[in-house]
Amino acid sequence: MIRRVRIEKLAPTGEGVARTAEGVAFVAGALPGEEVDAEVVSERKRFWFGRTAAVLTSSASRVSGPHASCPGCDWAHFEVSAALAEKPRLFLETMDRIGELPPGLFGNLEVASSAPAYRIRSRFHVEGLGAQAVLGFHLPGSHRVGSAESCLALSDSLRAALPGIRDAVAADGRQVSEVATLETPAGKRRLAAIWLSQGGPSRGSGLAAVLASTFEGVRVFASDGSIVEDTGPARLPIPVGERAFEVSAGAFFQVNRHLTARLAADVRAEAQAVPRGRALDAYGGVGLFAGALLDAGHSVVSVEGSLAAASDAGRTRSQWGVGAGQWDLVSSPMERFVAGSGAFDVVVADPPRAGLGLKLARDMARLASRRFLYVSCDPATLARDLAVLRQEGFEITKTSLYDFFAFTHRVEALVVLDRAGSA
Repeated sequence: MIRRVRIEKLAPTGEGVARTAEGVAFVAGALPGEEVDAEVVSERKRFWFGRTAAVLTSSASRVSGPHASCPGCDWAHFEVSAALAEKPRLFLETMDRIGELPPGLFGNLEVASSAPAYRIRSRFHVEGLGAQAVLGFHLPGSHRVGSAESCLALSDSLRAALPGIRDAVAADGRQVSEVATLETPAGKRRLAAIWLSQGGPSRGSGLAAVLASTFEGVRVFASDGSIVEDTGPARLPIPVGERAFEVSAGAFFQVNRHLTARLAADVRAEAQAVPRGRALDAYGGVGLFAGALLDAGHSVVSVEGSLAAASDAGRTRSQWGVGAGQWDLVSSPMERFVAGSGAFDVVVADPPRAGLGLKLARDMARLASRRFLYVSCDPATLARDLAVLRQEGFEITKTSLYDFFAFTHRVEALVVLDRAGSA
């Protein structure tokens, strides 16, 4: 079904918003001021979702070209500076609507901009077998996969390699579900982790061998998580500022090669404002913020539930020559750790997109005696958690935004909260 609508504004989730007789419309791929024909995807009682089928009246901020239809970049059609200007407004709207946090709490927000080709870490889905195989990203609102070969968020070298990777997957004969890639900021070294959804023998010499000229190291995992092929190193040293981190393909690490050092430096500066003491690095990953906290003069406890990321952090700690007591590593879910933990002078939390949740936010607030640094890639869950932290006696003192996910509606945030009366 097609409905013709005129877009009034953007939703914090990235869609264009229109008011229609059938309810409020959220139309993917549409910009304010445009008249579009929208294909209806789903309907609810008072609103419906659609995607742009045709643009009848185009916004001056619309851009064209192959990347404009990239399935992994929901704002690829949106001129970069215009998109950047929208992000603070949408962030504040989310804070107010979900957290009941008025804009005045956050000051005059700007977003640190990012150059293209920012991704050092990517995860591609695979659909189909043989000649029908497609390597790329899920299409909006779908589990179908669209090619990533036009994606300007990827480095030129990785985009150039994608057809060869797809051909290797197609020729292998086994069903591949995902391909994760990691490359150094300079783009000269690269790893891959590949997950099979169906086993059986390869038709050729195996994906690890075929892709050895494209990737310095390749790991192929069966559906049960066991390694069935591997070649080359399992990790790459990823430099951020003055430190380097041992990172494996598939482990979480900040995605933006241009802005990660700036975020880490900002965390260090905010932690340095607190007298030296104990710091908690919650959801520590491979140790990015542990490095910032160590540089700020604190002793650090990093808590990470992923065994792979915790293993990477352990290797990084060995490379740095940092001992236990200065940087302790705990492989545990946060809920279990918090239940038996004492207080920390500084808490840094960088949770997954789902955020902390109400109970964990309350429990973690009680661990922070002075300062809480919340790093978030999802304003909606951040707003919910900030409301809880304020109820637990914290005040928002500073907020910084970073365009970690250029060409999308998403934005990274660092929110500094101080316990009332702790100064």
